[in-house]
Amino acid sequence: MISRSRDTGMVIVVGTRKRPDGKLKAMFLLLDLWKKGVRDCFYDANLTERQFERATQRFGSSYVEPEQPLPEEVVEQQEPDEEVKEQLVRVPRNTLIIEAESAIHFDNGVKLIEDPEASNGKAIVSGKDARGLYELYIPKPGKWYIWIRAFFPKDGEDSYWIGIDNADSFPRDEQGGPSAVRVRVEPGDTSKWGRWLWDTATHPLGKRIPGYFRIKSKGYYRIWSKGREMGSRLDQILLTRSRKFNPETASEGKPIPILTAPHPYEPATFEDCRKMIRHAVEISKAVHTEFPWEFQYWINDIWGDIRRFPEHEGSLYKCHKCDADLPSQAVDLIKQHAHSDDIQFYILCRKCGGEFD
Repeated sequence: MISRSRDTGMVIVVGTRKRPDGKLKAMFLLLDLWKKGVRDCFYDANLTERQFERATQRFGSSYVEPEQPLPEEVVEQQEPDEEVKEQLVRVPRNTLIIEAESAIHFDNGVKLIEDPEASNGKAIVSGKDARGLYELYIPKPGKWYIWIRAFFPKDGEDSYWIGIDNADSFPRDEQGGPSAVRVRVEPGDTSKWGRWLWDTATHPLGKRIPGYFRIKSKGYYRIWSKGREMGSRLDQILLTRSRKFNPETASEGKPIPILTAPHPYEPATFEDCRKMIRHAVEISKAVHTEFPWEFQYWINDIWGDIRRFPEHEGSLYKCHKCDADLPSQAVDLIKQHAHSDDIQFYILCRKCGGEFD
């Protein structure tokens, strides 16, 4: 089984024995990781994505259906149908939406607030330079146009910075940091104060052309919001490949509900799995981890001769995001705690982690 964490970018490989409880043991291992905060999706590496989708559909159909409502309950539930239809917004293909409160990290100075007009009833208020960090899988390279749903109370409280690490931003705002755009109300435009609305970065040719980020390759990216003026509220961040899509017009300023989550599975080739297993074997030997007795049985049956697996390049100890070699201090820390069951951690290089390495 291969597993890719959307929280940390870590790839986890679990080998299973050819016996009835093999996959069950792998499931328990992944469940243990989930309980420790690594929430991810997984699939059997020998299945194609379509085959796995069919398998999950079969598993899903085995769940017990909820009890049928009583006739009087059916009548009560029919009333809000018209209201639900009004909330649906047609968005273009390749559109990604982030809830502001779903960050993987908030700096000191970011406050989560309750607001009945925000999506899910929650939004954030960011102090000057305080950031919220988000991780998102962007499926295609190229231009991704940026919009945010924000509440700007008044002049001096009507702007936000949005950035994507390792992407080119336009129009770039140097004050916001690398790869930042500034979303703000045009000076003198009082019509946008005191209400929720969708807005974008100011393009030199006007806001008919939204600001955008140029993504170099598909993959996981760290997106961040950054407070510029205290008082501005942030509800949702929207990225889309469509230059013509205007969420303010499409939704009339309302939140855009996330009806379906982004596709949770990231394809992994058989060669990727073999390379990962060889890396795991080499690093286990380096830190003197004991191999389970059944290892020699399933490795050849499932994966083949490990001596023919792709060799690992560079240091055994890599950053989980960019695959760069980790410094010796980080390697010493890994070796020191390699056998501890009480400590679960991952280490990033300084480039990816900044203050979190």
